[in-house]
Amino acid sequence: MILPGLQTPCPCRSQKSFGDCCSAYLREQAVAADPVTLMRSRYTAFCVGDLSYLKATWNPETYPEDLSADEPADWISLEILDADVEGSEAEVEFRAQLIFDNKLETLHEVSQFDLVDGRWLYHSGEFQNESAKPVSIAASAPCPCGSGKVFKHCHFKRG
Repeated sequence: MILPGLQTPCPCRSQKSFGDCCSAYLREQAVAADPVTLMRSRYTAFCVGDLSYLKATWNPETYPEDLSADEPADWISLEILDADVEGSEAEVEFRAQLIFDNKLETLHEVSQFDLVDGRWLYHSGEFQNESAKPVSIAASAPCPCGSGKVFKHCHFKRG
């Protein structure tokens, strides 16, 4: 796991630097104050492969034993669509995209969060687009990450 530099844009796409956004959570210097902040920091943890943070912020009742460093890590976007907090339970609806096997995949999920001992924890999620198929990306197409580069010079993986 390699954390981004403190001045680089935060992977969660908050328009803040990593140092002003998710860094304190992944470095365990702060606790996310609300489910949306936790969702953003967990997305960042997926981006950088921080399994210890994911485990620490996952309700132990639902933590999957098979979560591994082999999880896809080429996440390119996060969009928070909705959030609802009612007491010690919350839902956050989001859409995230990743590039896997040179294809663009979209994950649309409604995540459930619980407030446990003063900390928000991820409980579970319900996919909203399970039947969505990954979309092939032409090597000469603009990279979907928004870098302005063509795909073959950005996120394209050979072989």
